[in-house]
Amino acid sequence: MSNRRDVLIGLGSLLACSTCLRPVLYAASAQDLPTMPPRNPWLAESVYPTSHFNPGATDSVLFAGPVHGRKLKTEEVKTVPTVITSNPTLKKVGDQTIAFASGAVGVQKLRLTGKTMEAGNFVPYPGFEADAEMASNESIHAVLDKLDAASRARDESQIVAALATMGSMGLNNQTGINGVYNLFDKDGYHYCVYGGTKVLKSFDNNDPEADVRIVASKNLVEDLPADIAKSVSRIIGLAMTYDGYLAAAAPGAALILDRDLNVKSYVGFGDEAVDNSICIDDKGGVYVVTSKRMLRLAWTGEKLSTDTADGAWESPYESMDPKKAMALGAISRGSGTTPTLMGFGDDPDKLIVIADAAEAGTNLVAFWRDAIPDGFQQKPGTPSRRIADQIKIDISSLTIEPSPNVLGYGVAVINGSYPEPFPEPGPPNQFTAGVTRKAPLGVQKFTWDPKEKKFEKAWVNMEVDNTDIMVPVVSAATNLIYCATKISGNYAYVGLDWTTGETKQTWLFPDDSRKWNALGGITTILEDGDLLIGGAFAIKRMIDAP
Repeated sequence: MSNRRDVLIGLGSLLACSTCLRPVLYAASAQDLPTMPPRNPWLAESVYPTSHFNPGATDSVLFAGPVHGRKLKTEEVKTVPTVITSNPTLKKVGDQTIAFASGAVGVQKLRLTGKTMEAGNFVPYPGFEADAEMASNESIHAVLDKLDAASRARDESQIVAALATMGSMGLNNQTGINGVYNLFDKDGYHYCVYGGTKVLKSFDNNDPEADVRIVASKNLVEDLPADIAKSVSRIIGLAMTYDGYLAAAAPGAALILDRDLNVKSYVGFGDEAVDNSICIDDKGGVYVVTSKRMLRLAWTGEKLSTDTADGAWESPYESMDPKKAMALGAISRGSGTTPTLMGFGDDPDKLIVIADAAEAGTNLVAFWRDAIPDGFQQKPGTPSRRIADQIKIDISSLTIEPSPNVLGYGVAVINGSYPEPFPEPGPPNQFTAGVTRKAPLGVQKFTWDPKEKKFEKAWVNMEVDNTDIMVPVVSAATNLIYCATKISGNYAYVGLDWTTGETKQTWLFPDDSRKWNALGGITTILEDGDLLIGGAFAIKRMIDAP
């Protein structure tokens, strides 16, 4: 796998691996390929070592995704039961592909070599053993059967009633966010967040047949002073710096810890919320968006700094009152997006992009990542000269929740604002939208013009149903962005042309079961072009075969 990745990125030969020959819809030379974030040598060598694919959180790749749209047969979608899993991360052990799926109640090992998806062992999080006991295959299937029956009847009251029984399979307010952000380091150790303020380190001795075992678990607030710890209610983001430290973010603080889970440095945010993950650059930048500010914190190798002399900066952005936003259906306080880097290598402009939470309607906002260019004048209507540009997002009134997709100077966002939201966010939104209630529709792409220093609108596709708030993925090789959607109320995936927004490929799941949802996940392209999809009830592998 490492050889293939090196060939793909270093030479642009998208058909270099004789065992992975795949149709390519976009004939790209090495000169045509966008520049990607530099590889982090402290992450595992794989196509998906960390949530959002890479340290820049671009949710894009150079290699080919699936190209054979069709109605899928049951045997063409491999599944492993889960309570809910967002995005398993991957490592290579020799020629074997291994995933750890950190979900609601523990870590599930998966073997993905070839076209298989075999379940290895499952280890519960410390303190969640009782919840894991409830998460039997039988209890998962029992809830799914009730939900399927209610959904087929289009009976909203019964859908909500079925969802209320999800506690019987171990899902509750404490377990729902467990394991979302996770990664493999270069030595094959896996890290994830769980239990509010805890980080888990696990390992399988890099043996495909061995069991996952817990190496260490740490409640990070134990290493924080009381005045900081009282604000840190849950760890949200987790990433790896380019010198091998873990960076974490939470309401109230950002932290750096070593790989033995000891906190080495931190920065407090007081009452500012952090509801998204973080991204990293190769110059020590740790990018955190709070409910009020966009921050570049500077990791010096010894401390996490807010000093401008170390390269740190901050900027406000437009944001409405969090209580008002939540009442309208938002699930984040302030920006809903994980910050995403744009511009690498010789690209003339280096930016970081988010969706803001402006009361008049959300904007796509780009901040200068490094020094603000000499002579740059603050754009009218922006709250800071650090903002390179901002432009209205037409498809959503509230902040965008899924992370933006960036490839080259293109950036796409999906609408996650439910037109008819339930009073409380959660599964009732995801399982009634597109069935008994209106769904959030639309994908919009923008392009950055480095000559004019501004965004331009590229296209809008209003056919995609974003009920699951699933982060798409872009493949440079196929020139497609792959999005979860529904068609006639049933789950599907579509491949939209990255240049025009036109729907080029459609994959319909085998039947009308709710098992095929992609709830709250991040779409992963495997090295052979298959899709690995999380969600509730089952982890899915969608086989790309004619």
